[in-house]
Amino acid sequence: MLLMLCSLPARSADVDSLIARLDSTLISESQIDLQLQIARAISNTDIRKALEYAHSALKDAEEIRSTRWIAESKLAIGQFYDYLGVNREAANQLMEAFSDFRVLGDSVKQATTLMHIGNAFFYLDQFETAQDYYTLVSEYGRALNDTSLIISGLNATAEVFGNIGNRDSALILFNEAFALSKEIGSLQQEIQAYYNIGDVHLYSGRRTQALKVFHALEDYYDLKTNSSKFLSNLYNSMTKAYLEKRDIEMARHYSELSLEALNENMRLTEYMKYYLNLFRIDTIEGNSDTALFNFIRYKELSDSLSNASFKEQLANFGIFFELQSKENEIERLTLDNQFKDLKIRQKKLTNYLYVSLSSLMLVIVFLLIRSYRQIKKKNVMLERQKEALETTQQQLVQSEKMASIGTLTAGIAHEINNPLNFISGGLTIVKGVGRKLDWTGLDDDKHRFDMATKMAQDGLDRSVDIVKALMTFSHRGGSKKVETDLHEIIDNTLMFLSSKISEDIRIIKHYNLDMRVPVFPEKMHQVVMNILDNAIFAVNVSSSGPKSITITTRKKKDKLILTFTNSGPSIKEEHLARLFDPFFTTKDPGQGTGLGLSICYTLVSEHGGEIQAENIQDGVLFRVSLPTK
Repeated sequence: MLLMLCSLPARSADVDSLIARLDSTLISESQIDLQLQIARAISNTDIRKALEYAHSALKDAEEIRSTRWIAESKLAIGQFYDYLGVNREAANQLMEAFSDFRVLGDSVKQATTLMHIGNAFFYLDQFETAQDYYTLVSEYGRALNDTSLIISGLNATAEVFGNIGNRDSALILFNEAFALSKEIGSLQQEIQAYYNIGDVHLYSGRRTQALKVFHALEDYYDLKTNSSKFLSNLYNSMTKAYLEKRDIEMARHYSELSLEALNENMRLTEYMKYYLNLFRIDTIEGNSDTALFNFIRYKELSDSLSNASFKEQLANFGIFFELQSKENEIERLTLDNQFKDLKIRQKKLTNYLYVSLSSLMLVIVFLLIRSYRQIKKKNVMLERQKEALETTQQQLVQSEKMASIGTLTAGIAHEINNPLNFISGGLTIVKGVGRKLDWTGLDDDKHRFDMATKMAQDGLDRSVDIVKALMTFSHRGGSKKVETDLHEIIDNTLMFLSSKISEDIRIIKHYNLDMRVPVFPEKMHQVVMNILDNAIFAVNVSSSGPKSITITTRKKKDKLILTFTNSGPSIKEEHLARLFDPFFTTKDPGQGTGLGLSICYTLVSEHGGEIQAENIQDGVLFRVSLPTK
């Protein structure tokens, strides 16, 4: 603590000594260098003054026509704009600096400038452009044998992957950057890579793992000394993590730490995150007035950073948060109305929920009373009725479970489908750009590019197939049979069971139907799923010999026949007669309820069909026959 306290006046003394050496009557390279040193020294505490020194240095450099110091000045100005969040202006300044460094042949400065250009486009959400610049940084690092540059390229590329949803790849690159940073002793890059690992966990829904990383950063690294500008990022992420865990007390604690860090090192993009987190905290706690105020502050900052007149004010050192009063008032009124509408909708939803729960309770009470009266009237047949009631209740539970799964899968499929469309569009653009590029002499890169796009396309196609399967599975046929593709039902069911089907199980299909058949789709899904689930269990019982499940469909006169053959052990003859009885099972306790085949028998009967089981030479066969009309 004593060292930290002593360091503050030491830094102030350093800045004072630099200013004392500055002579405003002279224009020379040494004086320009002094101005830029002062600008960087005070950038943490007075960014506005730092920009004044940088602009003054640029003016002097242009007057003496020094390409080196023009480039250095523009690099500093671009860095300061980027730090403030004025990313478009930062990119313009940095690209001009890069051109000058190329003229000078300074490869290290070129790489540094490319990194900052990539950051500017990254914060403009132009991830493809940012990725191009980060790739160049990595290439410079390899060409210069500069591990620090390679780490910077890895970290930046991983951040792009994280923002476009490729978080597994991002995590791999961040871990690589972390290991390299520790290897060369680059503490700041080590901190950045470790923080980014936590952020990937956070945005992947692994909040506990994210907080473990964040707390390790907080406990084991002296961030105030080694990376003070980094503190607001860390505390904002910790606030978000605790918000998602519904730990409001800890969320507010780290929100307060975020504000302290921002007061020390102002960054407008992090201020935006701070106000957005504060809005969510107040919303959860029911503080509607302060929640609205914090949301307005967040919106003002968001709009200001993309507003051209704001950038012009900043370039002329105007006040950061000044907006026209009329626009402010209109926006506040609009937001207030939106907030009130939201509260009204919430109340309506709450009322609907109460009504639904009340109706459900009445239905349950009615069913219980009716069941009680029926049991009382038929006291003579008590045992038989008890057994029938238990069977009915189990079937109702299973039916309700399938209905709930259908509703859930429909919602999941809908939510997943939208980002899949975005991914598909983005992948099409990437392929288009790849076809236009000149890959001459870059065969390895071309091969890697083709492999990456193919992997992405395969993953996308599989995701689309899963979504289609979810949509089909969640479709409910109602009280009428629906003309349905029976093969599609079987394929979708196999997709749902894919996690249970090991690589040594061979699935053989003999599809001989060329017509759609009238079935209850949801019930047919359940029949196929129960039979296949039993088949998978059966073939896994025997550890030796080939494992196979054969599915055959065909039409025979006015019936369609489905057969499911598995290579599992034969069923004992005394068990065949009881196979479809409720609660009969040959599985070990805890592995089965004995209701799967009983439910299949009931559902097939509701179709007007029949289900049979028999032992064959190489296993067991289940045959389902259904009417075609």
